Amino acid sequence: MGLYPYADRYPVAREMPHHGRSRDEVLAEIREMSTAEDAVAHEGRISGSIYSGDEEHYAFLNEVFGHYSHANVIQRDMYPSATRFEAEIIAMTAGLMHAPDPIGVLTSGGTESLMNPLLAYREWGRERGITEPNVVLPETAHPALHKGAHYFGIEMRVAEVTDRYVADMDSVRSLVDDRTIALVGSAGTYPHGLVDPIGELSDLAVERGVNLHVDGCLGGFVLCWAEELGVDAPVFDFRLPGVTSISADTHKYGFGLKGSSVLLYRTAEMRRRQYFIMPDWSGGNYTSPGMSGSRSGGIIAAAWAAMVTLGREGYLAIAADIFRTAARLREVIGEHPELRVLGEPTFNVAFAAATAEQSGGEPIDIFHVNDALAAKRWRMNGLQHPPALHFCVTRPNTAPGVIDQFAADLHEAVGYARERRGTSPRSGATYGAGGASIPREKVAAGIAGWLDATHALPPA
Repeated sequence: MGLYPYADRYPVAREMPHHGRSRDEVLAEIREMSTAEDAVAHEGRISGSIYSGDEEHYAFLNEVFGHYSHANVIQRDMYPSATRFEAEIIAMTAGLMHAPDPIGVLTSGGTESLMNPLLAYREWGRERGITEPNVVLPETAHPALHKGAHYFGIEMRVAEVTDRYVADMDSVRSLVDDRTIALVGSAGTYPHGLVDPIGELSDLAVERGVNLHVDGCLGGFVLCWAEELGVDAPVFDFRLPGVTSISADTHKYGFGLKGSSVLLYRTAEMRRRQYFIMPDWSGGNYTSPGMSGSRSGGIIAAAWAAMVTLGREGYLAIAADIFRTAARLREVIGEHPELRVLGEPTFNVAFAAATAEQSGGEPIDIFHVNDALAAKRWRMNGLQHPPALHFCVTRPNTAPGVIDQFAADLHEAVGYARERRGTSPRSGATYGAGGASIPREKVAAGIAGWLDATHALPPA
């Protein structure tokens, strides 16, 4: 659709209209755009992004949201129901993560749930005289952690990963020193859907007397069901003594509306370190539990409603379908000697081109595979280090026939890539890079330009 979507179909509001448009006209435009944009999601061809896909579930959550869409939960005297919703969401999540006590906060999403503990751990370090703190995390950890470090003045020490794409403990251990305030591990990683060796990270955290955050933003609300379903997945939660905080997104596999996540702490003392309190402001006593001030009551109510209506039974059934579909997906990929699955994923399956040694022939370019899949409306996520794709299995992907169709289309896509060895693909891990190696500063400049464009009007 280009840089200026819909500019050729609908009026462009270059300034506030003098006369307001009719609600029917505006709703018609909204309906047309959302229907067109959701069409491919209903086909089950999207990796990640659309986690539930159940239109009745969405309609119910939208109705719940409507009752609180105008509510700002910072004003608890007006909306005391928010205390009930938040406390119960935290308690339900804490139970799933085997927390000793239901201690946590709700946030606006994974980024805030990863940045807040960095702030708390920085303050923890300052109390111990650490003025130049560092955090040790694997290369596969989410960029929001680096974003938080950038904001809060924390050095990030990046550890290597093993040939199974999880944190290399020798590398982690070599980077820890007396200024380390925390370690980070993922359950599972965004690129490859893998669980870092959280048990070993826990042991190291206890040994060195530092904190350990487990990023379960993506996988927390699906991996927590693995043990009960007999799926082989390592323990990653508060049963490990070194784990001091865990994040898990209710707007992903928690099936809430977008804009909600849970951050749990082992102790209330640690949670308090992320609070902001200003008791001497002329506008009155001011406080907020995290970075957000105003927060939507509708989002919080919808997250609560999703959890209490699905219940353990509902979540277990969906998780079982996801694990089963991901296992079948691994089999489908494994049928092609030109491809290899990265690590041992259970829900988010990453795959790359096999090496010449593995395939017995000249390697294909994985982004040619992506090009061919995209032509059939499949939306995979492009990765780098190594070049790869991932298919993060969500509920729409578990519908009958979806993986069978993917198997057929992947067979054609591999053939397409085989015929185009030595040529440049259209796609890559960075939009427009075509799989080529581009200097980091040029990639960053190009992405900044794209961000500018996403906030810009079309030329007059």
